[in-house]
Amino acid sequence: MKPSKYIFRILMLVLLAGALAYFGVYAYQVFVGGYETATVYSYTSESTLPSTGYVVREETVLSDGGDLMEIVVAEGENVASGGVVARIYSSQEALEQHQELDRLLEELERLEYLQSNGTEESDAMKLNSQIVDAITALKSSVSAGDLDNLSEQVGELENLIFQRDYTISSDSSLSAEISALNSQIYSLENATESATSIVRTSVSGIFSAMVDGYESCLTPSILDGLTPESLRAAAAVQEEPSGQATGKIITSFDWYYAAIMDKNVSKYLSTGDTVTINFDGSAGGQEMTVQSISTANEDGEVAVVFYSNRNLSSTTLLREEEADVVYGTYTGLRVPMKALRIDQETGAYGVYRVTGGQAKWVEVELLYTGSDYYLVRSVTEENMTQTQEAKQLRAGDSVLVSGKDLHDGKVVIDG
Repeated sequence: MKPSKYIFRILMLVLLAGALAYFGVYAYQVFVGGYETATVYSYTSESTLPSTGYVVREETVLSDGGDLMEIVVAEGENVASGGVVARIYSSQEALEQHQELDRLLEELERLEYLQSNGTEESDAMKLNSQIVDAITALKSSVSAGDLDNLSEQVGELENLIFQRDYTISSDSSLSAEISALNSQIYSLENATESATSIVRTSVSGIFSAMVDGYESCLTPSILDGLTPESLRAAAAVQEEPSGQATGKIITSFDWYYAAIMDKNVSKYLSTGDTVTINFDGSAGGQEMTVQSISTANEDGEVAVVFYSNRNLSSTTLLREEEADVVYGTYTGLRVPMKALRIDQETGAYGVYRVTGGQAKWVEVELLYTGSDYYLVRSVTEENMTQTQEAKQLRAGDSVLVSGKDLHDGKVVIDG
């Protein structure tokens, strides 16, 4: 055999051995070396403090209620002094008659609207389309479990169907129906007049049907010099709610959350700070101002008063509450704790981003420490080039969580 053939075979064997070693190293990194990555994504975290307390307002109870009572204003509705808030009926028959009267008055209003605006056959196609849209929207809300606006959607659909039924009616037909309705309404009004009494409010403000017995003891007058002990004492004077109460009127837009908190709250909150109070239920998060913080008692408690004059209508059902006080909000890129590393020479924080099969060091700034994660952002400089900006850490990037002997530029496999 010629020497050149031996040399060729030796070279082939060397190349084969190199390839096997190369892929062997990769296999080790994947199956033994333990390179693990995680995806970076944008995230917002909140720093919160727990609290227990009471919502404090100026309130006037409407006590003239009855067994057969119909409240005619909505929860959180603004009412004027002298406005009607409820009707009281002497019998079940009177209640049913008045409900029928309300239905006839709504129908009369619709007919009069149609008569004044005209009814043309050309409107039928447009109304048919609107009815289909309303049915579709109603079906979507029910399927999604979103029932907050269900009554309004049903009412809108009924109104469209009503208009469609009368689209091709003549003026004389509408006039006849309006006349007949007026006659029925007149008869029912006479029948119910003596069997119905109305409840009016003597003050203006926001109506609430919830009467809990705190109306006379949890008032703004207790907040001056409030302590945990005085707050508990004020709440202890709660009266038994009257079964005959119609509701109450909240007479001032100023409202307060008086809470008992740990004395360490003073490390995070100061008078005048704006915070978010996360209440349960429909009230959700409410932006409030820290009005006062008391000195700590022997048990390490303080009384904190938060103030707001907004969103009163959506908070009428709040009273005794446990809530989280949000004193800090942080938004950044979320990375696992194990992914964050420290440069031993400079002390800078950073992560190894996997780019093109290599580990690339990206310096970051630590924003927030969570239970098992950090929020970070890339360290930026003024007048950065496009190349420098491209090296910044972004949402969607992969970072190394584990791996041995990592350094900038190290060849890795995303395992």
